[in-house]
Amino acid sequence: MNTHNLYVNTAHLSPLTEQQVNQIHHATLQILEETGIWVGNETLLEMARCRGLCVDGQKICFTEAVLEEALSTAANAFTLKARNPENDLKFALDVTAVGMGRSAPFIMTPEGNRRNATGADFLELMKLGQSLNAIQMPGPLVFPEKMAQEDVYAFMMAAQVRYSDKPCHLSKGEDLKILCMAMGITVDTLKKDADKGISYAQTTVNSLSPLALTSGQGQLLIDAAEHGIAICLSPTPATGSTGPCSLMGNLILNNCETLGMLILSQWVRPGLPVFYGAFPSASDMRTMSATYGGPESRKMELASALMAKHYNLLSRSNVNNDAQVCDFQAGAESMFNLVTAFQGQVNFIPGCGHLASFAAASQAKLILDAELTEYARYFAKPIPGSDSLDETIKLIQETGPRGKYVTSFHTFSHFREVLHHPDLFPRVSHDKWCKGRKSLQADAQHKADHLLEAYQQPPIDKDLDRRLAKFCEPGLGENSCEADR
Repeated sequence: MNTHNLYVNTAHLSPLTEQQVNQIHHATLQILEETGIWVGNETLLEMARCRGLCVDGQKICFTEAVLEEALSTAANAFTLKARNPENDLKFALDVTAVGMGRSAPFIMTPEGNRRNATGADFLELMKLGQSLNAIQMPGPLVFPEKMAQEDVYAFMMAAQVRYSDKPCHLSKGEDLKILCMAMGITVDTLKKDADKGISYAQTTVNSLSPLALTSGQGQLLIDAAEHGIAICLSPTPATGSTGPCSLMGNLILNNCETLGMLILSQWVRPGLPVFYGAFPSASDMRTMSATYGGPESRKMELASALMAKHYNLLSRSNVNNDAQVCDFQAGAESMFNLVTAFQGQVNFIPGCGHLASFAAASQAKLILDAELTEYARYFAKPIPGSDSLDETIKLIQETGPRGKYVTSFHTFSHFREVLHHPDLFPRVSHDKWCKGRKSLQADAQHKADHLLEAYQQPPIDKDLDRRLAKFCEPGLGENSCEADR
């Protein structure tokens, strides 16, 4: 027998051995203490000096004791509030929530053309996020780059809370005023409720790999932490470009940057909930682009999620892919991403609707990612216990050889809970399929159009709606007939 092409499956349920986890941890301690992290924010540098740490120019070196203190205070359970209390998310180590992506500058049209995203695109995507049950947290999937900078962030914040009553994303500290207005609270309430394990939004702070935190991101960390806004700590070192060309090396770098930002966040507000960044990426050395949909990224995602559990922290990854259009590659890589994240018990998975490695978004892709989320969520559930096993054994015996289950009372009683029924993926005969004969992308776009036509703004106080509408006007003005539909 020819065995040369046989694949010996050496996969393990755990992506890292206990020894590898300890190696990553101890290497991180060494790098944080001896090499440190460059921090561009003077307030954070002064906090380090006041704690007696070594600050060399703008580089902070962190001790093991400082890290252990920060790990002991970081919250791993909290309530993320929504305008509608029924949509509050109660995060814990065994909870997984899925959301939309962030800040794509381009939109892919149904015709397959790429153009700059507009405010009207932002509003339509928010409406879809509100309408899709699988999307628990909408957000700024696109960034309307042509909108005036003095308007765009207020527009995105106001549009989130006007067109959706699910939890929202904070992009800048200045957005806190609009957030408080929408939630009917004061800044003092934000801070007091933070001490009770309540956060009114979440944000993302990105390090600059390798081992740096810019002034602007440092300020966002300060503003968010001061007001109890949960932070996704988000380094994305790319293996072979902004990180070492070694999966273990990239995991170590990711760990250093995540834990460095964790320490800084706990200096500002001890007890702040944070999410460990679990999506270091790979690189395609032929194009020198970061790649998020490949198997290397998935291995590092699982390993990073395990490191988060090692530190007893919440984790965050991303539904991403490197496809330019909503095609087979986009679906394959996004499904790979979702299943890996659910299997690794990642706690927050934004990114639905993304294409092209964060660069683009698509209404059809958002619809299809919601469908994939339902697949992954079902897959991650354990097989039900043996409560009714005796009943099933009796059924098999009574039905016997050559019998039928399709007409049994047991089937009619259980098929809705046992079987997953997708909304879009066709499961019909070829003849029936030919009568419609539309591509899956076309079906997804049709569903998006239908949801937009049927969309109704969630209940909102009239005065609040009027005040939020003023911030939304710049986006409505770009294409009012589309935005208002």
